[in-house]
Amino acid sequence: MSTTTNVTSISNEISDAPTGRDRILSVAAELFVAKGYDGTSLRTIGDAVGMQPASIYHHFESKDHLLEAILDIGIEAIGSAFDEVSEMLTDDTPGSFRLEAHIAAHLQALFANEAFTAAHVTVFYLSPDSVREVAVPARDAYEARWTRLLEQVVPKLSKKARTYIRLSLLGAMNSTLNWFDPENGTIEDLASAMANNLWNGWSSYE
Repeated sequence: MSTTTNVTSISNEISDAPTGRDRILSVAAELFVAKGYDGTSLRTIGDAVGMQPASIYHHFESKDHLLEAILDIGIEAIGSAFDEVSEMLTDDTPGSFRLEAHIAAHLQALFANEAFTAAHVTVFYLSPDSVREVAVPARDAYEARWTRLLEQVVPKLSKKARTYIRLSLLGAMNSTLNWFDPENGTIEDLASAMANNLWNGWSSYE
C-alpha cells in the first residue's frame, strides 16, 4: 500500500465506483490511507471524485463525519466476517480449527475492504479525539469477540495472557496489509501458518 499515491491515480483506479455517497466514501478512504488525516481535505476528495466540496456536504457534515463513516464500514466488515464464521461453527468444533477459521475471516475481510479496514490500522491513531471516541466502541466490541473466542478455545489461559495474545494476534493480522503478497501464497495459507504458530505456542501454558 503506497503512501505516495496521488489524487489522479486514485481517481483512475476507482473510475467504475458508484456515484454519490458510495463513490465519495471509496475515494476518501483511499486518500485518507495514502495521505493521512491532515493531508486529506474535502477539496482534495472533491477533486478526485469530480465534484465541488459543497456537494460533499450534502452527504457528510464534515471531514470528521466522513472519516467516522469510513471507520464504521471497516470495522463492520471484519465484525460481520467474524460473526458469519461463528454461526457456521459449533462448540464441538476443534479449537485449532475455530481459531484458524476466524483468522482467515479477518484476513479475507481485511483485504476485501482494504482502504476501509486500513484506515483503522493507520489513520485512526492520527485522527482527532472526537473521531476516535466515535469509533472506539465498535473496535472494543470486535476485540471482545476475540476475547470470548480465546476463552472458549483455550480456557487455561490467564486473563493477562489472553489479553497479550489477543493484542498481538490482531496486530499481526493487521500488519499483513503492509507486507502480504498473494504471489507467495493464499490468504488461507497465511491464516493456517498464523494459527498453527499460535496454537502450538500455547503448549507452554499446559
